[in-house]
Amino acid sequence: MSDSAIGPSLSATLVTDRLDTCVAAWAGFLDHHPGAESPLPDGTARRWTAPRLSGARSVWLHNALGEPWLRLVEDEVATPRPPFRHPGWQALEIAVADVDGLARHLAGSPFTCLGEPANLDVSDAIRAMQVLGPAGEVLYLTEVRDAVPGFELPVARCPVDRLFIPVLLAPDRASASACYGALGGPAPLNFDTRIGVLNRARGLAADTRHPVATLQLAGANLIEIDEVPGLPGPAAGLPPGIASVAFAAPSQTVPANADGYLGKGIDEDAPYAGHSAYSFRGAAGEHFELIEH
Repeated sequence: MSDSAIGPSLSATLVTDRLDTCVAAWAGFLDHHPGAESPLPDGTARRWTAPRLSGARSVWLHNALGEPWLRLVEDEVATPRPPFRHPGWQALEIAVADVDGLARHLAGSPFTCLGEPANLDVSDAIRAMQVLGPAGEVLYLTEVRDAVPGFELPVARCPVDRLFIPVLLAPDRASASACYGALGGPAPLNFDTRIGVLNRARGLAADTRHPVATLQLAGANLIEIDEVPGLPGPAAGLPPGIASVAFAAPSQTVPANADGYLGKGIDEDAPYAGHSAYSFRGAAGEHFELIEH
């Protein structure tokens, strides 16, 4: 069992200039259903250091189990960026029940295939495909078929379940990992591995291996950190695409004076549901939150 004080992943936020298109794509092809649209609270926008998004259109998407975990926020100037070129949250890895069947379902959809279903380099018990969504979000759609020694991973409970691994692109995996360790996260597991979708996007040889760190979180979730040299500096504010990820954390483990601390607030939207949320900026420029649970 994980000894992390952080986890599981509770939510992710996509910032997009095409909210209606994104909602339709996720609802039509990934079996996610929108809740009621509402303006982004002013306090949330300010805690995110993105005050101009105050009052922006926003909507939560729910999986087939009725769990809201993906928030879409509209920003009319949030032009999608090319994948694997900027530091920060690069991909959302989502548990799915049948990745090969899902690949057939996504043919001709608004989701562009970046990698056909294949067993992962680290284990044949994990089979995944990668797609690019209309907000510029990269999705790893992953079927866990068996236990993988050294990892705690969830099995999908519905055809397209929810986030279990946010993937971070960072110029240095050690400093990126240390950020979460200082907040009660676990020691990283470091290794080198081939990442086909990353190699293709950056024009690298297919057998290129990358320094990777995984941080095992509570709730059979992880954070993956992919080290890539030569990345540009992080953008100010919230980037387009995958803008933020939120993790559960016990209140006594959240140090409000930690490096990268941005602020605290209370939101009523699920999955916050009245809990205090602490915002941070990570070592790779990524925005994330710890929500007291």
